[in-house]
Amino acid sequence: MALIFQSERLFVNPYTSYDADIFFQLNGDAQVMQYIREPKTRVESDAFLQENLHFYQKHPGLGRFALYIKTTNEFAGSFSLLSIDNSDDIHLGYALLKPFQGIGLATELVKASLPYVFRTIEKTKVHALTLEENIASQNVLHKCGFTFSHFTKQEGEEVMVFELSRTKAI
Repeated sequence: MALIFQSERLFVNPYTSYDADIFFQLNGDAQVMQYIREPKTRVESDAFLQENLHFYQKHPGLGRFALYIKTTNEFAGSFSLLSIDNSDDIHLGYALLKPFQGIGLATELVKASLPYVFRTIEKTKVHALTLEENIASQNVLHKCGFTFSHFTKQEGEEVMVFELSRTKAI
């Protein structure tokens, strides 16, 4: 399996066609998806996984990736690097399963992702999106050096846009 990047406690790999169960575990969980999107049924999740696998081929380095705990190889969540509404602007994202929330993994993940992100996107800034009520995610972004930029619509929903410049990340 191709390692995308790692941190002290985590490693990130591309999803494979064998990951339908864990992909659904994440995307079908209403609590985990609360600030991201509507939870998916198993059929929707399976189709979404196939879309993601095809996306890898068309957009090397971008997409949604599986997140694992190093010491146990447990699936812990997902990391994403995607365009904002098909623009040239790229945003990173993450989702953690409930047992892995609130223990600093999101902050560790975002910080560890930045060298990979800036190598991959070759842009001067990376963005992150969050709903205004998702205070926990905003706190993670602030800890990682992101600053609030503006509000925008993403998939029909108003979201806060945070940004981090390459010079501040390195």
